[in-house]
Amino acid sequence: MRTLIAAVFGLLTITAQAETTYVSDEYRVPLRSSPCPRCSILHKGIKSGTAMTLVETNGEGWSHVTTRSGLDGWMPSQYLQKEPTARNQLESLKTRTAAAEGQASELKEQLSVLQEENSQLSSQLESLQTNNQDISSELQSIKKVSSNAISISQQNKELLERNGMLQSEIDVLKASNERLINNERNTWFLYGALAVVMGSLLTLLLPKLKKRKRFSEWA
Repeated sequence: MRTLIAAVFGLLTITAQAETTYVSDEYRVPLRSSPCPRCSILHKGIKSGTAMTLVETNGEGWSHVTTRSGLDGWMPSQYLQKEPTARNQLESLKTRTAAAEGQASELKEQLSVLQEENSQLSSQLESLQTNNQDISSELQSIKKVSSNAISISQQNKELLERNGMLQSEIDVLKASNERLINNERNTWFLYGALAVVMGSLLTLLLPKLKKRKRFSEWA
């Protein structure tokens, strides 16, 4: 009964400890068949940064691991860490930075297009406002010089319709202009956010990279 309980406890301990671990920077660590420095070597050197599954630790400085290729053995716990190596993290950061720079370039091109459209819409808006003023002046002139009440009424109606149509176009152009201005603000905000994110990532990772490099040189 005690043997069964011990076996179950050991199995639960191994399951609870199973997690992904990595060989630390700038090493090639031998994988041995048993937890001792003179035991037979299953692999002459696992490369640093290699991801493995941690099965258990024996409390004497050795860890039981399995590789993704199917090797199962022991190596000193001091060469293992829970996070990817700084070199791998730096490569990942470079990839994400390149992607962010590509997105920033696309956003810059979109911003240029939006600015051009905004300039064209502003010109159209100014032209329509000028036309509206001319039509308003024409309407006032017609009211003064026309002696025919019916003619004045008809012309006034037509001019009012034209004025209403122009005012609608002006309102549409104003709304489009406001939308473009908001898009431009959002684009610059995104630039700032990307710069903050990249700066934060570099601030977090560069100290780690320096520490790993000093530890590698000491080793």
